[in-house]
Parts: sequence; C-alpha cells; structure tokens
Amino acid sequence: MRQIVAIFCTTVFLIAAVSGADRVSLGVARFTPADELIFPADTDRWIVLGANIGGDYSDAEFNPKNPGMIGVVQMEPNAYNYLLEQGEYADGTMLLLSFYQAQEKPQPELRGFVQGNLSAREIHVIDRARYRDKRGFYLFADGREPSAMLPAGNECVQCHNEHGDFDSTFTQFYPTIRHVVSQEPE
Repeated sequence: MRQIVAIFCTTVFLIAAVSGADRVSLGVARFTPADELIFPADTDRWIVLGANIGGDYSDAEFNPKNPGMIGVVQMEPNAYNYLLEQGEYADGTMLLLSFYQAQEKPQPELRGFVQGNLSAREIHVIDRARYRDKRGFYLFADGREPSAMLPAGNECVQCHNEHGDFDSTFTQFYPTIRHVVSQEPE
C-alpha cells in the first residue's frame, strides 16, 4: 500500500512540475487580502524601456506648444532579465507607466521639455494564470496606496490586445527591448 501511495504522490508531483514548467512565475507582485496590488517600493531601480510625450490618453489634438504629459515606461528588473534570457514574459511581469507634467524652459535655460511633477501611475501585470485577460491593470493616481484591478475586459486590455506588437505590449515604443522581441534584424 505504501508503494502505491508513494507512486501516486510522485506522479502528482511530476505532473505538477511538468505543467508548471510551461510558465515561470516571478512572484514579485504583492497583493493585499482584498486582492489589491501593493505599489512596489523599489521602482526607482526598474529598467526604463521608453518614454513618450503627449501620449496621455487625451482625445485632444496634439499641441507641440503644450504637449501634455510625458510618459515613462519601466520594467521590474527580474522580469527584464527573464525577457532577455527567454525572449518572452514570465508570469508576474510588471510594467510601470508614470505620467509627468511636461515642464518647459527649465533652468538652466534648456530648450524643450523635461519631466515635471508626477501626475499618475499605472502598473500592467502580465500573468496568464491569475487573470482572465492574461493581464491586469492597476491605477495609482494619488501615490502608493494599494489599487484594485480595473475590471476584466477594460479599455486598457482591449487596446493592448489590438495594438500591442509583442504579447499585447507596446514594444514598438520600447527601444530598450525592441531588439529582443522583434523578428527584424537590428
């Protein structure tokens, strides 16, 4: 009887190991008991993937004299390293989009715009096992308080699915990793 139990347990373990081998989970995203995402404490160490000016979801026509927000996209370092090594996102990959006011003519008398005050943040978590949409979006408008996920099927998911170049992410705007995910030669 012990042999049968041992064989059964070994079989269950092997099946779990093989099925889990398909997806690696980073385990860095932290959630409250209410399933809200806790804003990571170390985002100042995340990898910058790209930036844009005027890409702040506004319906207004772009005005170069008043360009709107500057968006900066960063990736959690463990996710970045996994992507470089494997050429795909691990479950638990987090991308942070921070919106800054565009500040004109900063001192010392530079031309153009620089990042001013932080206005809002959004974290995109990729996790095929956790989310029905394979990803969740969390808005952090007023700092670092935990955030509930936007409802499944939201506009963010729809737009990413429709326009994202790689695994529903906008790698076409991320020069730091574009070479990793592109089928085109550098």
